Amino acid sequence: MRAQWNRLVQLWGSAQVELHGKYSTDRVLKLTQYARETSYLRAFAVILVTPLPCLVVTVLADVLPLADPSEGVAANKMFFVRDHLITFVLTFICINQFRVSLPILPYPIWRAFYHAVWISGLCAGVLYGLSRSFGFPFPFSLMVVTPPWVTLISISLAFEWVKKIRETPGAQNMVINVLKVWMCQVVLEFIYPPYYYIFTTLSDRAQTAFALFLPVIKLAMRNVFARTVVHLSDEMPEVIVFNVEVFNALFVSYCMQNSPSFWTTLELMLIDIGMIILSVRDMEKIRIGLKDLEQRIDERKLGYDYTFGWTM
Repeated sequence: MRAQWNRLVQLWGSAQVELHGKYSTDRVLKLTQYARETSYLRAFAVILVTPLPCLVVTVLADVLPLADPSEGVAANKMFFVRDHLITFVLTFICINQFRVSLPILPYPIWRAFYHAVWISGLCAGVLYGLSRSFGFPFPFSLMVVTPPWVTLISISLAFEWVKKIRETPGAQNMVINVLKVWMCQVVLEFIYPPYYYIFTTLSDRAQTAFALFLPVIKLAMRNVFARTVVHLSDEMPEVIVFNVEVFNALFVSYCMQNSPSFWTTLELMLIDIGMIILSVRDMEKIRIGLKDLEQRIDERKLGYDYTFGWTM
């Protein structure tokens, strides 16, 4: 029984991505320099200002007046304007992700803006055509429009970079690595919306059981991302947090809002609390390990001082 428990603990530990990451020496030195040289005022200003662009985009999208969906496509043209705006922002962010991740390949910011405009316009046109042909609102529009969106972005990237990739040594492998990260992000769009749809069709008791799949999906996707971005060891935490964690938190809130059962809502809250406790426990293990390493370094330094008579 004890051996089985130990194997279970080892399996759980191997699935916790936060226990297996590492930072480069350069990243640690930069963090130390930032902590030493940056004022509290500047750090507070960064924390305060960083979310503002996201807030502005969200407000701009939500202030657009929308008609009753039952009135059909003709009365809901503003919906497609809103969709164009949101898709433009997502497309620009996606292209910029490639620009930042591949600094050796030039991609002017104005061309990223231009490509985002026409790609989002075509995607909004595709959604408009589907809505006129099959009905409004078009079901699972995100999942249906995502493949043409991915195709159009791929075409724009190929137009910009095909020749440059051939001329730049090592660029091909870097592009493949960034594409793998992007595909993981796209996969999230095909996992959570169907999960949410199935969740809303279940009875109260079935919802309570089905909610247990959320932490399983989250844990699985965290490991998928971690194994996909092994080349980005320094950036791995933010890649996982701003993709898997945000997506999971969003759909947990959706499920809580649309579940009439008190017990399902309580279960979702307890699952989140449990995951937080486990994460804090993992952080404590890391802290103890770092403390032990620090003590061993100090002991070795004292040993050198005693043996050779010099100080560090």
